[in-house]
Amino acid sequence: MDLTYFGHATFQLESDTNTFLFDPFLADNNPHTKTTPADVDPDVILISHPHADHFADTEPLTKQGDPLVIGTFEVITHVQQEFGHESVHPLNEGGSLDFPWGHVEAVHARHTASFPDGSYGGVPIGFVLDFGDLTVYYTGDTAPFVEMEWIGEQYDIDVLLAPIGDVVTMGIPGTIHTATMVDADTIVPLHYDTFPFIEVDLSDFEAAAEEAGFEPLIVDFDETVEL
Repeated sequence: MDLTYFGHATFQLESDTNTFLFDPFLADNNPHTKTTPADVDPDVILISHPHADHFADTEPLTKQGDPLVIGTFEVITHVQQEFGHESVHPLNEGGSLDFPWGHVEAVHARHTASFPDGSYGGVPIGFVLDFGDLTVYYTGDTAPFVEMEWIGEQYDIDVLLAPIGDVVTMGIPGTIHTATMVDADTIVPLHYDTFPFIEVDLSDFEAAAEEAGFEPLIVDFDETVEL
């Protein structure tokens, strides 16, 4: 499984058969990437919540292809009604789906949610994807919450993708606490350095992760690594 990080909270997982894009926020919107919507061709788009910095490039991606869009009922209804895209599947907090490629569950996230125009955007969520030989937990924008321990009991989390930028999400201590609760092996940091108020020193993250017994995996912007 290959992971490509486009900066902020946008990343791609690519297996031998499918490409999964999370929270599309690409070039011309996202200052970290040179990758445009035309440069990617996801089979599945997963939306944690519809803030502009997680949702801005959903529409052009639905216009150029026919990806399956997975998100809360509010998100997929918006995609249907406003973008005219019918390949959608609702997945609210606590719900799960089985596909030929694996299992996905929507889990709680402690954050806020609205569409770019300020209208109600449902509730934020995270995603756990179990591919059989690899289990990935993308927390979405969140703070730690005690039910994360239950996620760790239900799943053997190999890779945790989580924000470290603080202020509008959890910071480095919260991410380490999250990794402890879900008993992750590897932590990939997200949601940092996009705006001045979420700038971080990545060496602080690396040191904190290693001290707590986790493997920090820092992926450069527009870099692809093998998980």
